[in-house]
Amino acid sequence: MSTDSAPLRQLGSTYRLQLNGLGFTAAGRVVPFLHELGVETLYVSPITRARSGSAHGYDVVDPTVLDPELGSRADLDGLLESLEAHGMRLLVDIVPNHMAASVENPMFADVLRYGRGSRYAQVFDIAWEAADNKVVLPVLDGNVVDVMDAGQLRLTRPKAGSGYLLAYGDLQLPVDPAGDEDIAADLADARDVKEPPARRQLELVLSHQHYRLVDWQSAGNTVNYRRFFDINDLIGLRQEDPEVFAVTHQLIIELAADPRVAGVRVDHVDGLRDPAAYLAMLRDALDGVTTGGMDRPVILVEKILERDEQLPGWPVEGTTGYEFAMLVTGLFIDEAGAARATQALAAATSDERSFRTRATEAKDHAIASLFPARLGYVSSRMTRAVASASSTRPNSADVAAAVQALTSNLAVYRTYRCIDQPVTASDHRRLGEAAAAARDKLAEREVAALDSVLAVLRGPTDLAGSGWDAIGAWQQFTPAVVAKGVEDTALYTPGTLLAVADVGGHPDDPAVAPSQLHEALSDRARHSSLGLSTLSTHDSKRSHDVRCRLAVLSESPQDWEAAVADLEVRHGRSGPDAADRRYAYETIVGAWPTAGDIDGTFIGRIQDHLVKAAREAKRNTSWLRPDERYEQRLRDLAEQTLREPASRSILRGVSATLDRPGVTNSLASVVLRAVAPGVPDVYQSDDLWFLALVDPDNRRPLDLEHHRAALSTLSAMGDPERATEAVRLLADWRDGRVKQAVLRAALHVRRSHPDLFARGTYRALAVHGSARDHVVAFARRDGDDAAICLVPRLTLTLAGSDAFAVGELWQDTAIDLAELASRRFVDALTGVTVTCDGGRLEVASVLSRLPVALLVSQPA
Repeated sequence: MSTDSAPLRQLGSTYRLQLNGLGFTAAGRVVPFLHELGVETLYVSPITRARSGSAHGYDVVDPTVLDPELGSRADLDGLLESLEAHGMRLLVDIVPNHMAASVENPMFADVLRYGRGSRYAQVFDIAWEAADNKVVLPVLDGNVVDVMDAGQLRLTRPKAGSGYLLAYGDLQLPVDPAGDEDIAADLADARDVKEPPARRQLELVLSHQHYRLVDWQSAGNTVNYRRFFDINDLIGLRQEDPEVFAVTHQLIIELAADPRVAGVRVDHVDGLRDPAAYLAMLRDALDGVTTGGMDRPVILVEKILERDEQLPGWPVEGTTGYEFAMLVTGLFIDEAGAARATQALAAATSDERSFRTRATEAKDHAIASLFPARLGYVSSRMTRAVASASSTRPNSADVAAAVQALTSNLAVYRTYRCIDQPVTASDHRRLGEAAAAARDKLAEREVAALDSVLAVLRGPTDLAGSGWDAIGAWQQFTPAVVAKGVEDTALYTPGTLLAVADVGGHPDDPAVAPSQLHEALSDRARHSSLGLSTLSTHDSKRSHDVRCRLAVLSESPQDWEAAVADLEVRHGRSGPDAADRRYAYETIVGAWPTAGDIDGTFIGRIQDHLVKAAREAKRNTSWLRPDERYEQRLRDLAEQTLREPASRSILRGVSATLDRPGVTNSLASVVLRAVAPGVPDVYQSDDLWFLALVDPDNRRPLDLEHHRAALSTLSAMGDPERATEAVRLLADWRDGRVKQAVLRAALHVRRSHPDLFARGTYRALAVHGSARDHVVAFARRDGDDAAICLVPRLTLTLAGSDAFAVGELWQDTAIDLAELASRRFVDALTGVTVTCDGGRLEVASVLSRLPVALLVSQPA
C-alpha cells in the first residue's frame, strides 16, 4: 500500500466501460447519465493503439500512441472536458505485461526484421538462446515443409524500393534480405515457388531470417517467447528493464499529468518478473508529473487474492476487487445446502474429487499440454541455479519434475521474492505447503531435487546471480499455469454449484458467514480502503446477478435435484456427459431472463456458452482439438431443453423459485458494495439486471438509451414520493428499475459523504432475534457522520419464493446500535426517517418497504 503523505486523486465510485466499438466521443455521451446515476469516475479499457478491429484493447501494438479506432487526442480531450464539467475523472487500464505479437506492432516487426540487432530486441521476453537466436513464430496451419509444398509461402515486394515481405495467406512478415538481395528479387518475381529452383531459393532465404515458422498447434513445445498465458499472438515484455518501462509508459505518464485523469489500473501485474520493482517505477513516474501541490494519481492492480492472502506492501491503493465479489457471493450461500448439492453432483457424475484436486490436476495438464517449452525454460534456469549452489550437477529431468509438482501444488498465483530480499514468512509458508503436497507424487530422486529447488527459492539472490534468474523465471511461470489450470479449466467443471465457480472463488469452502464478512471488511478498512469493490468484471465467468440467482439453489438443494432428475428423464441419454448436462441446466436457470420468456437469441447465447465452457473444461473437446460432433450435441441439448415444452416448463419453474430471493441478493449486494470499505465499481450495464455469462457475452455494449430512459422515470432524490415509489418498483422488479434506484441512491450517498466512506471506521452491529442469522448489519463512522448497511441473506429459507423479505416476517429481529443509538437516521433508499427504540432498530420496521436499507445519520 502507498504510504506517501501527499493526497491522492479520489475515485469516489467507478463505472467500467468497454471503449472498443464505442470510442472517446460516444463515451462522452455516456457521462451525463453516469453523473445522474451518482458515478464519480469513468473507468475504461485500454486506450493505446491495439490491433485493428480489437474487441477489447488488451492486444496493444503501440503503447506510445492513442488507438485511432477510439478517436484522436482532441476526442479524448473532449471526453475529459465532459468529465470535468460533471465533476468526474477518468481511470485508465494499462497493459504492461504484454503486447500483440503482430506485424502491426512496429517494435515487434522491427525485431522480426533485424533479430537481436533490433533496437527493440530488449523490449520482448524472448529466450534467444533456445532457438539459435531466432524468434519461433507459431503461425502456420501445418508444418513448414507441407506449407511450402503447397506453395503457400511467397516472397513479395509491394512496390519498388520497399522492403521484402514473406506472405502466408493474409499474413505478411518482414524479411531481412541481407546477403540474399539477388535471390529475393528473383523470388519476388517468381510465379511458381513450388518449382525446385525457386523452392531451394526460398528455403535459403527463410534460413537466414531472424524467425522460424512453425505449426501454431505446436506452440506449447516450440515457442521461445513468454506468451500471455497460452495466447500465441500476445508476447511478454521485459518491464524489469527501466528502458523498456520508459518507452512503453511515456504516453500514460504524460496523460497522468492531467488532474482529470484519476490514475491507472494495472492489468495482470502477476505476469511481471518483479511486480514490486515495476510498481515502484510506476509510482515514481506518476508522482513525478504532479506539480504545484497536485493530488497524486492512484494505482490499482489486477490481482486475485486467496482468502488468507494479503496484498504485498506495494505502493498501490488496492486491487480491482475480485476478492470482494466472491466474498459477497459467499454471504448468500447456505453451507449445508451447498455441501448437499456437491454430494449429489458427485454421485451423478461419479466424480468425488475436491475442487483443489481438480485444480491441481488441471494445472498439471496445463503444464503438459500448453507450457512444456516454458517448463523447460524455467527448469533449465533452476538446474543451473541448483548446480551453482552445490558441488554436484543435478539431473535436469528430476529438477523439471520437481518444478512441475511444486507449481501445480502452489495454492496461490505466485510468490513475490524480490532481488536482494529475503523470502517473506508468507512465501516461505506457501512454498512449504506446496512442497509437502508435491512430495507424495515424486520419486525419491525427484524429492531430492525438490529440496534443492526449495533451497534456491528460499536462498540468497542477487541481480547477476543464477538464483535470481531461476526465481524470477519460476515466479512468472506459476500465474500462467494457475490461470489456465484453474480459471480456464477447473472452474468449468467445478464439482459444486456454479455460483461460486468464478475468478477468486473458493468452491471447496463456498459459504461466508456474517462473522467472516465482518472480519474481511474490517481488514479492508485498515489496509485497502481505496481498492475497488466490484461485483462483476469483464473476466467474470458469470455476472453477479447470475451468481445471486444460483446461490439460492444452496437453500433448496433437494428441490433442485428433483428438477434435475425430471430433466434427466428426458435428456439423460443425450450426447453430452452428465457433468456437461448439469452444467447446462444450471447455466440456463441462472441466466433465465427476468421477463420470464425466452427467445432464439437466448438459446443462441446458451449454446455458444456451453461450447466455450466445454472447450475450456478440456474433457470432451478443446480449443486445440475441437470435437465438432460433441459440440453439436451440446447445442442440441440447449435447443431441446429450451424448445421442448415439458423441459422448458421445469426450467421456468426453477427460475421462478430463484427470482425474488435472487433479486434480494442482488439488491443486498448493491448496498453492501456502497457502504463497505473500498470504492464501489459498477460494470457496464449492471445498473439494471445484468444476467450475463463469460465473455463475449458479458461484453455486449451498453444500451445507453434504454438505461437512460429507465433512470428518467425515477423520482428525484429527496422527492417525498420515493417511499411509495420504492414499494411500486419492488412490485415491478422485473424491469430492473428497483436495482437502478437502489444503486443511484447509494452512489449519491457516497458522493455526498466522501470523507465518511474514504476514511470512516468500520463496525459490525450485533443482531438479535429469531431471524438474526438472516441479517447482516454494519456501520461506517467519521466523527458525527455515520451510515448503516442493513441487508438480508438466505431469504428463500426465511420468506419463501413468492414474497420478498419485508415487514412482519422479521418478527422480533433487531439491530443493536450501541453508541449510535442517539442518532436520527434516514433511509437513503426510501427517504423515510427511521426511529430507534431503546437503542435498537427493529428490522421489521426498517425493512417494511424494501428488503434492504442504507441509513444515513442526520444533523441533530
